[in-house]
Amino acid sequence: MVPLPSVEEKLHTIKEKNTYFTGASPEVEAEYQATVEGTVAVLKKWKQIVEKAKPDEAALQKLLAQFISSEEYGLKATLTLCGLSNEKMFRIFSFLRAMYSRGIYKTDSSWVKEEIETGEWKEDAILAKLRGDPQFAFDFAGILLGREPLINQILSPFERKYLKKEKFLFVEDELLDALARYNIHGSYSAAKGGGPEEILKGILDKMEAHYTSGKIKGIDRRIDLIIPSKASPKLFVEVAYVETTSSGMGDKAKAERDTVGKSIRQHYPGTLFVLFVDGAGWLVREEAMRIMCEAGDYIFTFHPDQLEEFKNLLSKTLSKEDYKFSLSRFFQSRKS
Repeated sequence: MVPLPSVEEKLHTIKEKNTYFTGASPEVEAEYQATVEGTVAVLKKWKQIVEKAKPDEAALQKLLAQFISSEEYGLKATLTLCGLSNEKMFRIFSFLRAMYSRGIYKTDSSWVKEEIETGEWKEDAILAKLRGDPQFAFDFAGILLGREPLINQILSPFERKYLKKEKFLFVEDELLDALARYNIHGSYSAAKGGGPEEILKGILDKMEAHYTSGKIKGIDRRIDLIIPSKASPKLFVEVAYVETTSSGMGDKAKAERDTVGKSIRQHYPGTLFVLFVDGAGWLVREEAMRIMCEAGDYIFTFHPDQLEEFKNLLSKTLSKEDYKFSLSRFFQSRKS
């Protein structure tokens, strides 16, 4: 029998024969280089158009709509100018379609009437609509120029600065802003990712309620918040804030229902399983969203009204022993 290599030999192989970065085939290299060159050429063309036309805001929207819909690399060029990612663009259209179905987004445009349940529009679908529906192109241009109030309202202050007309007029400070914003977008998203859970911890801290997190006997998963303690849990809280959509959301929802929820009811009867299900990603995953609703005893979002409802649930569920010393003393003083 041929002896197996030792750990040291395996380590040596990894270090000495490492290829460091994944290479691409010549065909892929050529395809992406052509895309870059095509996008740059279209950006130069757009610069010439606006320098010659010197359009006001209304005329700029018309020009941009015509440009996006007629140029092969028009969409890529405009997203490059403002720094908006494809994923964020997809979410914006999903959000508007969902808001229209609820009667919040008011428009006569026909494109928005396609039911959200048909799925999220990706790049090919958006390109097809740009070329086939002038009103869609016009509305999209308005979004890119920061002229859609509902989008301006829902985006964070950091993200709202992507959508400024000055970027499409090649104002130098705005172009530099787009480059800088694009460079730190990943770290911004990562920092923002912990936000939802921190909001809940802030509520608990303000109420001076005990809580912890982590694994607990009988549940084969880390729990985001266990209130008030692992020894005497009364609420298990999981956060599912999803801005981007993926097929894995269905698996996550089933895990919450069939694994976590089931284990909680089996090992901790009488405790509450609370799920915070929020973010644009859920809007196009109706079935996964339904499964999450089946999993939790209570479902909340991070809307201010919902956070108040969560506080009320905590107040009704927790006893004086579940609060830290200062609030326990407050209860005792009221009793005496």
